[in-house]
Parts: sequence; C-alpha cells; structure tokens
Amino acid sequence: MKTHYLGLELSSPVIVASSPYTASAASIEKCAAHGAGAVVLKSIFEEQVLRRAAVFDYEPQGMGDSGEYLERYLSDDYKTRFLHLIRDARHTGLPVIASINCVSAGGGWADYAAAMADAGASALELNIFLQPADPYLPAQEIECQYVEIVRQVVRTISVPVSVKLPMRLTNVLSLASALQRCGARGVVFFNRFFESDIDIERLKFVASDPFSAPSELRNVLRSAALCTSMVPELDLSVSTGVHNGEAAVKALLCGARAVQICTAIHLSGYESIAEIGRFVDEWADRHGFSSLDEFYGKLDYGQIGNALFQRVQYMKHFPSETE
Repeated sequence: MKTHYLGLELSSPVIVASSPYTASAASIEKCAAHGAGAVVLKSIFEEQVLRRAAVFDYEPQGMGDSGEYLERYLSDDYKTRFLHLIRDARHTGLPVIASINCVSAGGGWADYAAAMADAGASALELNIFLQPADPYLPAQEIECQYVEIVRQVVRTISVPVSVKLPMRLTNVLSLASALQRCGARGVVFFNRFFESDIDIERLKFVASDPFSAPSELRNVLRSAALCTSMVPELDLSVSTGVHNGEAAVKALLCGARAVQICTAIHLSGYESIAEIGRFVDEWADRHGFSSLDEFYGKLDYGQIGNALFQRVQYMKHFPSETE
C-alpha cells in the first residue's frame, strides 16, 4: 500500500529505521527485497567524529595547526564513508533518507547535511537530543536550540528535513509547530534512547536492553493523534514500539504517514518488513479501504474529540475502593 512521506511516494508505509540494518549496501538490498518503502541510513554521529580525532596521540606544540588538520581529516574520512553508502543505497531503488545524530547546536552540521543531499539522499532525518544538565537553563532555551539546528540545515539543503524528537518534552506540539514554521517537513515520534541501568554488585552504571518492547507504542499513540490534528502540515512517522502489523495500523490510524522498525527485524529477521506490510494491506482490504488516505488519521484528535484524551480517564478502569 503506497504512502506519501516527506514529499516522497513510498511503495509501503514500512520504513527501516536508522540501525545496523541500514549500515551497508548489502543490508539495504535485503530491506528492498522484503518490501521496505524506504530506509533511514545509519546515523552519522557528532560524538563519533570527535572521538576518532581524540584517539590519535599527537603533540600540538611546534606543529602549528596540525591538531586541527587531523581532526578535520578524520571528520572528512568518516563523512566520506557515509556519502559512499548513500550512493550505493540509491542503486536499490529505495528512497534513501540520510540521518545525522547531533547533540549540539554547532553550525558544522549544515555542511554534513549539504554533502548528504548532494550525494543523492532523498531526504534528511535529524536526530537531536540535547541532554538537560544545567539547572539554570530554561526548557524554552533548550527547545530554541532544536529549532536553530533545524533552521540552519533547512537553509542549506533543498531536500525535505524531518526531525526525530525525544519523548521527554513538556509540549511536543509546540516544538513540532516551531519546527514546521522554520522549514521541517516531518517529525518522527520518538527517539528511543539507550537507557542506563545499575549493576548493584559492581556499583556502576551499565547499558540496559537497547531494544524496544511492544508496550512502548502506548507512549506514542496519543501524541501522534494530537500532532496529526494540531500540526497537520507535518508528515508524521512513528518509530517506537512498532513490532507487528497491528501496531503499524494503530499508528497509521492516529495519523502517521509511515512507521519505522528496527527491533522487529532484530527479533524476526528481514521477513518482518514484508509481514507488517502484508498485514496492513489485508487489514485495509478487510475494512473496505482501497488506499492509505482513506483511513490515515481516522482516529486523530480532531476526528474523535477529546474525551479519550483526558488524564482522568484511567479512573474508570479501577475500583473506587480496594479490599
């Protein structure tokens, strides 16, 4: 079933998210063979560029600007490999969405974005998360940094830009609207972080399970339905908790133009791409829908009113007293 996302016509609403499954031409060919509508390439990371320069031990004294040259060289080398991946991925026939993962408001990312567009990327996904660590920095100033990053990139490139947003925002609708006004064409709900856990025997932070669970979709649906209704100019993609076709249909009903999957492939292989797409087609046919446009957003906030979006609704499902 075709869909339109970021001005692109996709043969399927199932997109393979930025992940190891989009890190090589060979894996992207598998995505294409199993019916993906598009791929979001493995992200180019700001931290990785800086770390690659840091691992080299050089003595800056007496060497002029050699340290700056080395960092620039390593950055360019890292970027070049991603540009080759974009060109190779284009041969699969899939729309290729490049991805930049940035954690600062530095203007250098506009140059990376321009290079990716020139290499043939059909669109760009900006994956932004600015970790609040300053108790004196107002939330509004942090969100302004998101907007400024997007504004810089949109001014530099002509391909559509989407923004993968973090879940922990006070008013995601306000930020989404601001992003749309500065030129973003879409948003992705949500960036699922690699959360930390604690090893209580070794008394240290450790990495937790990096994969999503189906139940996490519940954290997205209400926001998706609200955003589709309140900021209809943006194309929405749902990226968290989509493990099967039923979850994809739920996201589409809330107004998503596409869903992005990663954990589903990890658990069930590339075949999950085709299975999700097939479920959406069969479900639509069973309910008499001949195109995605006929049911996309059918359950957004504007369609069903506000009763089911009220916080106190949960009280109906619990007894007033317990024994």
